[in-house]
Amino acid sequence: MSGAPPTQTLENPGVDGNGQADKLLDVAELRARISTLEMQLAQLSAVQAAMAQGISHDLRAPLRAIDGFAMQLARELDSDEAASQQVAKIRAAAARMGGLTESLIEYARMASAPLQLTAVDIPFLVDWAVMDLRGQYPDLDIDAQVQADLEVAGDERLLRIFFDKVLDNSRKFTRQGNGTSVRIRGERTDEGIHIEVSDDGIGMTMRNAEQPFEPFMRLHGHRDGAGDGLGLAIAQAVVLRHGGRIWAESEPGKGTTVHAVLPGFPPTTKA
Repeated sequence: MSGAPPTQTLENPGVDGNGQADKLLDVAELRARISTLEMQLAQLSAVQAAMAQGISHDLRAPLRAIDGFAMQLARELDSDEAASQQVAKIRAAAARMGGLTESLIEYARMASAPLQLTAVDIPFLVDWAVMDLRGQYPDLDIDAQVQADLEVAGDERLLRIFFDKVLDNSRKFTRQGNGTSVRIRGERTDEGIHIEVSDDGIGMTMRNAEQPFEPFMRLHGHRDGAGDGLGLAIAQAVVLRHGGRIWAESEPGKGTTVHAVLPGFPPTTKA
C-alpha cells in the first residue's frame, strides 16, 4: 500500500522491525496547531457573545414597543370586549416571544460566559428552587430529598439556572389534577454528586431520550406542555460547563427522570 495521500497533514508514526517508532510527530508543529485552534475557538466564543448581545438589543426593543402599543390600544378599546380579547392575545404572544428571546440569549451566552467558581451548597440551591416553584404553583406536589453536605466547585448562578430549568421542565409534564408530583433526589456517589428530577407525566420512549436536550426540540408539541424548547438544552450546557454529564430515563405514560452528575467536593470531616 502506498504512503499517506498528499492532503493528509499528520502522519501516523510507523514502526520498524524492532518495534521502535521510525517516525515521530513534530511536537512543535502540533503545539502550534493546538494554539491556533484555541485562538479560533476563543474568536468563535467572542462572536457568539457578540451575537447574543445583538439579539438582546435588536429583539427586546421591538417587543417592548409591540407590548406598549398593545397596552395603549387596550385602554382605548376598554369598552369593546371582543377587541380587548384580541389585544390580550397580542400581548400574550409578545410575552411568549420575549421569554423565548431571553432563553435564546441565555443559551447563547452559556458557552462563553466565564465560570465564577465557588463552593456551592447543593441542598441550599434545591431548597431555593423548590420554594420558588411552590410559590408559582401552590398546588404542585414536590417531594425533595437531598443528602446533606453536598458541595460542588461551581458557578452558583449557573447552577441555579440548572435547577430552575429541570424542575420547571418536570412541572410542565406532570399529570394534571390529583397526584401531580415532581420528585428531586440528591446524593453522593463514586462518580460525583448525583441529582435526579422526576415527574409522573406522559413520558417518552428511550429511543427519544437524547432529543429533549437538543435546542428547540419538543417531543410532545404545545398541546401536552408549553415550553420554548430550550430548558433542558440550557440545563445540559450548565452541566457540561461544570465537567459533568446529564441524561434522561423515561417510559411512555410513566414519567421521565432527568439525571445529572456533577464533580463534588469530598464530604466535610467534622470533629
